[in-house]
Amino acid sequence: MRNCALYSSTFDLDQVVDILKSIYPKDKITVNDTKTKIQVISGGWFSKKIKGFNIMTSKTSPEEFEAMVNGMGGFFSQIQAENELVQQKLLIKISTLNMVIGIETEEDISDAFFAELLRIIEPLDGLMFWGGGQLLDPKGRLLMDTDGHSEVADYTVTAHTSYLHAEDALTESGAKRKQRSEEMLAARGVTRMPPMPGRLGDEAASSIRSLQEAAKRAVALCIVSLKGECVCSGESPEDTRQLVHRVIGQYGAAAFFSPEEKKFIDNDLAEEAEAMQYSWCYEGFWVMLWALGQVEEIGDPTSVCDVPLAVSRLQQYENFEALVEGSRLRSTTEILDAADLIYRYDWLCVDARIHGQPAPYGLDGGVVYERHRALNWLIGYMGQDWDDVRTDT
Repeated sequence: MRNCALYSSTFDLDQVVDILKSIYPKDKITVNDTKTKIQVISGGWFSKKIKGFNIMTSKTSPEEFEAMVNGMGGFFSQIQAENELVQQKLLIKISTLNMVIGIETEEDISDAFFAELLRIIEPLDGLMFWGGGQLLDPKGRLLMDTDGHSEVADYTVTAHTSYLHAEDALTESGAKRKQRSEEMLAARGVTRMPPMPGRLGDEAASSIRSLQEAAKRAVALCIVSLKGECVCSGESPEDTRQLVHRVIGQYGAAAFFSPEEKKFIDNDLAEEAEAMQYSWCYEGFWVMLWALGQVEEIGDPTSVCDVPLAVSRLQQYENFEALVEGSRLRSTTEILDAADLIYRYDWLCVDARIHGQPAPYGLDGGVVYERHRALNWLIGYMGQDWDDVRTDT
């Protein structure tokens, strides 16, 4: 059978079950507890046929799903496309994906089953990966294949309601910002970039976080980084807890943490591997300090930030109110420029990783990822909360 997978920006598993029930009203449908494995069983004892639908979403398997989306976007971004506009819009669509449905069947996919698969992705407003590398729309039209061919002159990007601003990103201001970023990259020696979209137009300014929000996130990131550092350096759980809670009390930060961060803060027996991940949050803290005007330059993501300097910038304020009073949120242009540039830096790192190579141009992949995540949160990318922020490339 041909390889086949269905993609959608929704992560509503109940909707998938309902769609299958409407398409196969006379067949037996089995669904596992997590609704990630669905089987449609037709026929009798001697002619039973099973169609399997194995589902992964950005919520059920976040790390694996993000790696898949980044790899898919990196692959299609490198193709020399006949229609660059369609390619740019397709890359935006890929960046909004939240679900993949793998198809299992004992036989080749018949024309009838192919038509049923199109009926599945139509209400999901999805894509079909077909054959050896064709992406099809819900009408079965070729959007792009591995040779860059397309059967459509244009493509309208639509997505889950939390992603609807993505289509608006293809604007004149977004194209100009993209051009500025690519000129900066060229000045740093970057000679090869794919036709990535200029998706951060000035219109995105409306979703940038407020000064208060950025200040709260800065404090939270500093504290979780501090705990991560204490655990990794072998400090006792009691000493770590006392220090962390003293800083939380000083800045009134008990409500500043995301759900995952709060679990880490409350866990006195955190594993070193988890603590190491949180110690990387100093990079996000650095981004927030830059956004708040507490450090002059964000700097190239070629090495870790100056942690002692970053911590001293917070320590100069006695409480949260003083931090807010002593900060100024950078202009929307500066913030969007930084977010667009890190998006392109991250593509370079992801592309290198896909090909088993080290990050190019002296980039530190870990630093790039953490700063990309922080900047995406800062610009309100996809309206996602901190624990759910994606770093699509």
